[in-house]
Amino acid sequence: MRRLSGGLGLGLVGLMLGLAASASAGEEKCSPDSVAVGPVCIDKYEASVWETTNPLLIKLIKAGRATLDELLAAGAVQRGVASDDYGAGCPDTGNGCKDFYAVSIPGVTPSSFLTWFQAAATARNSGKRLPTNQEWQAAALGTPDPGESAAGAADCNTKNGAALNFDAVVPTGSRANCVSDLGAFDMVGNLWEWVAEWVPLSTTCVTPLFASDLNCLAGASTTAGPGALIRGGFFDNGSTGAGVFAVFGDSPPTRADNGIGFRAAR
Repeated sequence: MRRLSGGLGLGLVGLMLGLAASASAGEEKCSPDSVAVGPVCIDKYEASVWETTNPLLIKLIKAGRATLDELLAAGAVQRGVASDDYGAGCPDTGNGCKDFYAVSIPGVTPSSFLTWFQAAATARNSGKRLPTNQEWQAAALGTPDPGESAAGAADCNTKNGAALNFDAVVPTGSRANCVSDLGAFDMVGNLWEWVAEWVPLSTTCVTPLFASDLNCLAGASTTAGPGALIRGGFFDNGSTGAGVFAVFGDSPPTRADNGIGFRAAR
């Protein structure tokens, strides 16, 4: 019995060490631009889309190690900052979109004005993909949702022009407290974020899942569709809309405006 007990104890110690090593390996496998969410790596920041043909820079982007200084020094051009300027090189369909890359870096205006197809293409070019709805939710948990204010770093960007009647996107990571349990920034507010799933185009908003986060994922159009899910809310939803549980299914994947961006996963 004594030998059996000792063997069992050693086995448990070995198991615990193995589990610790696996957890550490899981965290280490994610590149510096992302956080570990179970077996998946989710971008820390909402994507900025950059056009480049520089092979060394592309290698850095695919490794998740490109910095803003390196992007600028290599002559990369950011797209989707103030207008739909993706041009013929990356059309709304995403077809032929090969020189545009999704990058997760702090301190830049995240790109918007892009369809689900363009988001999927630019994520693909970076060796990534759009996260699933489930992955997005797991990454977002713990992000605070303090509501409407213009309090800068003290809150998420859900209505930053409350006192000025002007709302706008803010640079990635600039709201220092708007971070999830796992270290992903701006998953509430700033920009709605495309995720992978499509649904029948939603026609109705119903009772929020929790608090007051918008839940527009009911009804189904019989004359149009599909809808592509967007998550988290944007800079003009306020406390009555944006949040960790905010979800819309009323946006067709062809929609492109200044309120929708994305983040990628791998």
